[in-house]
Amino acid sequence: MVLTQFDHLWRGSLYLELRGERVTDVIARLAAEGVPLHHVRVGGRRATLVVALGDFWTLYRVCRRSGVRLRILERSGLPFLWRRAWRRPSFLAGVGLFLAILWTAGSMVWTVDVRGADEDVRAQVLQAAQDVGLYPGAWRRRLPGPDVLQAAILARVPALAWAGVKVEGARAEVEVVPKVPDVKPEPVEPRNIVAGKPAVIIRVLATRGEVVVKPGQVVSPGQVLISGSLAEGTKQVPAAGHAFAEVWYTSRVEVKLEVTQQELTGRSVTKKYLDLAGAGVPVWGFAALPYPASVQRQEETDWRVGPFRLPVQLRTVRVYEVNARTWTQSVEAAKQTALRLAAQDVVGRMGADGRVLGQTVLQAQVAHGKLYATVMTRTEEDIGVPGRIPAAPRVAARAGEPQG
Repeated sequence: MVLTQFDHLWRGSLYLELRGERVTDVIARLAAEGVPLHHVRVGGRRATLVVALGDFWTLYRVCRRSGVRLRILERSGLPFLWRRAWRRPSFLAGVGLFLAILWTAGSMVWTVDVRGADEDVRAQVLQAAQDVGLYPGAWRRRLPGPDVLQAAILARVPALAWAGVKVEGARAEVEVVPKVPDVKPEPVEPRNIVAGKPAVIIRVLATRGEVVVKPGQVVSPGQVLISGSLAEGTKQVPAAGHAFAEVWYTSRVEVKLEVTQQELTGRSVTKKYLDLAGAGVPVWGFAALPYPASVQRQEETDWRVGPFRLPVQLRTVRVYEVNARTWTQSVEAAKQTALRLAAQDVVGRMGADGRVLGQTVLQAQVAHGKLYATVMTRTEEDIGVPGRIPAAPRVAARAGEPQG
């Protein structure tokens, strides 16, 4: 019969050390008799293993017949915890008091959070919630229903368009949506659309104003693309539109030819903890980690009694052994990596609506185990930005005319 970790926790288990010439014979004999053994480690005349508490006397009998000495390294499980606790009545009383405090704390609301509102509206929502009985220290059982709370908050705060109340455990959350005030359009001053960076024009789409550049034209920063000055300057409008152009970026990238990667070996150990009031109490897997390098994956239970989430949860941590593997990549593979790194660099520098048209490695050199590459990346993006319309130059007065 194969015992699960829960069986070991419930019935108790022993972490033992065996010493003697016939250690391997003892392990083989126990396996033949059907005694489940876990975490067996054998080295010469010494072995360590974990056995269920109920199988201890069978192991003890086999060890005596084979002349193998045994030593208990660690005891774990509820039988040992109960035995130690029974000898300390004050400890049991403290545990009972602690659980009573946890139950009392879990039956009350300790925090009330408001989401979706500024400070002024948040203060009004908190006051409205307090008026209807929702405040830190309120008993959860005495709270009105969510619909009643929502209607009461909306009635007391006219600035809200919607309110939702959710009580989970000791935390209450009020999510609100403020009413949108009447928005008055602000007057827009006349302006041009100018180039924000050097580029080659692909196409210009003007919704207002006059296009003054052509496809294929090279423009520099500040050059007017869509003019807001119409009819030879007699009329000015706020120019609007999009100017799509081809922009070049140069990136200098270093790529290591020797690559190190962490790989899983397939070996793993499991540890279990009881998360109680923010502290993790180990209940399984007490031995030190046998791996020089490892990664962890965690899973936590979601034990509930109705809508109330219990303050005690079981967290399982699985530790996987990893080994570092190193290999040397080719220069071509390193160039592809350099192109990807250059593209990532350009994405952070170009506009949100831009896209990469192509890439070219201008220069590549291998030195000191690295590839040093200069990459040119071509993108298409909207380079138009608002710019002011310069004032018209004053015409000088002709000779002989009186000047104001």
